[in-house]
Amino acid sequence: MKRPRVVVTRPSNGPDRLTERLQALGCEVVAAPAIRIGPPRSYEALDALVRAPGRFDYLLFMSRNAVRYYVQRARRFRRGGPPVPTGAQVGVVGAATHAVAERAGIDVTIRSNGRTGVDLSAAVAADAATGARVAVVQAEDGLEEPAERLRSAGLSVTRVPAYRTRPAAVPREIAAAVRNGEVDALAFASPSSAVSFAVALGGLGTVPESVAVAAIGPTTAAACARAGRAPDVVAGDSSAEALAEAVVGHVKHPEGASTA
Repeated sequence: MKRPRVVVTRPSNGPDRLTERLQALGCEVVAAPAIRIGPPRSYEALDALVRAPGRFDYLLFMSRNAVRYYVQRARRFRRGGPPVPTGAQVGVVGAATHAVAERAGIDVTIRSNGRTGVDLSAAVAADAATGARVAVVQAEDGLEEPAERLRSAGLSVTRVPAYRTRPAAVPREIAAAVRNGEVDALAFASPSSAVSFAVALGGLGTVPESVAVAAIGPTTAAACARAGRAPDVVAGDSSAEALAEAVVGHVKHPEGASTA
């Protein structure tokens, strides 16, 4: 039986759990990073947070990269001790971000029931006292909605850019293979990767129906839809493993798959 060919569009700096799980499930992975992750234009806000995290009652990390860049700067400026001192409550979006935070020695106290930054903000808004100080640590071009949700609840919010996403050049031969239906699925693990890949294709509407589009969560699914094609399947939770399993489940049994 032919191995499913799956295009993985997120950047990889070393071992990648999405690629590893897809390969373990019998897929041929076509690597086509659509974005690059790098430092923010300025570290000023992040360094101010790292040096004095106690200024805030809540630190909310919107992604794994937000945790990673925060921890990198914490290790540079604050030798010894936990990355987030006792006192500030830490919230994260999703299981993957939770796992990265715990491995870094961060005590996570709030994890949203939902899968988006707005879900986390709603959980904090329900818990926090009016006027509580909240740092939202996210991509430089991250969504405004989480901060807006907190402000509307009467909280004092500071958005802290921890990193920046930039488009990466998708190889022309991979874009052509997608348009020609020579792959079985596209796996999108972030809204930015979906948007950037769509630009390379001339819109996700150019993807043939025979090529499945898979998203890691609702925010990425919405980005796919805006880019021209609603996803065929959305992962059961926002993790690389769940995305891989959703892709393979849809490719092998498309009639039984559904979006979330």
